[in-house]
Amino acid sequence: MKKLLFTLLSLLILATPVLARADASPVDFVRENSKQVLDVLKTENGRNTRKIRDQIETMVIPKFDFKRMTAFAVGKNWRVATPGQQDELTNQFQTLLIRVYASTMTRYRNAQIDVKPNAVLNNNGAEATVRTEVTLPNSGNSQKPISVDYTLYKTSQGWRVYNVSVEGASLVTAYRSQFDTEVRTNGVDGLIKSLKDKNAKLASQGSGA
Repeated sequence: MKKLLFTLLSLLILATPVLARADASPVDFVRENSKQVLDVLKTENGRNTRKIRDQIETMVIPKFDFKRMTAFAVGKNWRVATPGQQDELTNQFQTLLIRVYASTMTRYRNAQIDVKPNAVLNNNGAEATVRTEVTLPNSGNSQKPISVDYTLYKTSQGWRVYNVSVEGASLVTAYRSQFDTEVRTNGVDGLIKSLKDKNAKLASQGSGA
């Protein structure tokens, strides 16, 4: 599961656009300027993970709804958390995602991304799923494409990503069981502490920190 999450997070960053018009379609949102993200990875050639992380973090963060992602990952326990706890959970989960991908994303700088042309629309067009296939050259799997699906919702500023699935495995639900166990054992504050501890450990290991 840990390996799957590393791959999922890295591919998520690669296929996310740097810029997108507020009136862009969900497919355009995923397609527009994704080349710029790959260009950052290729330009740095994996030599400076901290610099790569900082550049891509600035590009990508505005296009994700980390609060919604956190709410889905925490599940039913989100409703029992106070507003302050929700903010802290969001901050720590966002930091965790960023630190995890920072240590692995450089290996995907030669990936090829095929964005499928037709999004699946739901909720009267307010939500969409965009399907992509990512091919990793020299990955040892005969370049078999990996299915990566993005779930987005529409805001007044344009589309925002709040979930991603690789080969049908959802990012937010992958964390849900772990988070639920932590809350049942140690409460919401225990989950916050657990996330802080993980982030501190990743920082000490130098994973993009």
